[in-house]
Amino acid sequence: MRICRAIIMPILCCVLLSGCWDRIEINDLAIVLATGIDYEDGKVQLTSQIFIPRKAGGGESSGGGGSPSGVTLIRTAEGRNIAEALNRLQRKVPRNMFWGHCEVIIISEQAGKRGIREYIDFFLRYPQFREHAYVFSSEKAAKDILALLDPLERSSAESLREMANLKLGTRVTALELAKSIEGPSSSAILSRMLILPPEPDQDKLTTTPYVKGLSLYKKDRYVKTVKEPLSVGVLLFAKELNNIIMPVEIKPLEGSFSIRLIENKTTLKPRIVNQHWSMKVDIQTNGEVVLNTTDGNLTDPAVLTQLEKAWSAKLTSLAHDALHMSQKELRSDLFQFAVEFRRYHPKLWKEQEKNWETIYPELDVEVKVDAHVIRTGKSTGPQGIPNEDES
Repeated sequence: MRICRAIIMPILCCVLLSGCWDRIEINDLAIVLATGIDYEDGKVQLTSQIFIPRKAGGGESSGGGGSPSGVTLIRTAEGRNIAEALNRLQRKVPRNMFWGHCEVIIISEQAGKRGIREYIDFFLRYPQFREHAYVFSSEKAAKDILALLDPLERSSAESLREMANLKLGTRVTALELAKSIEGPSSSAILSRMLILPPEPDQDKLTTTPYVKGLSLYKKDRYVKTVKEPLSVGVLLFAKELNNIIMPVEIKPLEGSFSIRLIENKTTLKPRIVNQHWSMKVDIQTNGEVVLNTTDGNLTDPAVLTQLEKAWSAKLTSLAHDALHMSQKELRSDLFQFAVEFRRYHPKLWKEQEKNWETIYPELDVEVKVDAHVIRTGKSTGPQGIPNEDES
């Protein structure tokens, strides 16, 4: 036994103390912060925004292709598919490209028209890509957004990540996008990015991306763009309505009340009775008044009740508009109703799954909105309205 121990112990120590034999020094890596996908002339274009560590702390200004702080550069390559484009992209970078820190993926609408299944499959199959990278759609070329020199953040990738955290539109990761496309609804909703025009005295790249509207995908293909106010109804059903201020009018008062959304909860309740499929949508919304341009006094319970009814009616109307577009115009289950039917009625769903494309456009949907104003602001009455006794 002593002889066996004397032989085995050194062998075990050799295994445990072998060290990082396959390590790659950080100086040999090109760290990718964001990637963009475009499609032009029958070729996939893959663009990467790469971090430059030697300039990260110096604040040194750089020319085109990077941020004002000089911490990023842009490289683009094209190929017959995204895998070939990535292979050619690596040839343009003298370091080993590392995609583990890629937090943002931008897919142009032009590339989306061809279908995004190939791109999502690659992102989830390639071992270095992060499943939780945020995915955006863009009106123009994705490479143009990555090339922006954001004056506030270190890079446009960081700016996009912060916008996703602010929940200015939909916040969709690569994994969630794959589930939406491959799931029973076969649809997806992505935030649509535009480029803010630069100041007159600034370079055309010294600006930021911003969210405006939503890009709708049916069976992995881009089909439509929606903007406000219709996008509000879409986000209500998608359970993604956040950070919005809505003007609400009460007749016969002149002016409006601006209400900031504080909390929104959308509940889907599927029903199947005697082979009749229906969906009940309950929307609970709370908000606060941040502006009053009317002469109405919110300390009056009657005025507050009128305001809540008007706000509920407006949200209900927007929800119905979004539902009509989804059911009658696109005939696509954008709001993942199929997922709820599969969850609550698995046996019946399995029997009728193949008929969902026929069932959904004729599905009876009941929408109930319960909106409450829980805060009226610091002021008790309307401001700037002269008193009757003043002359």
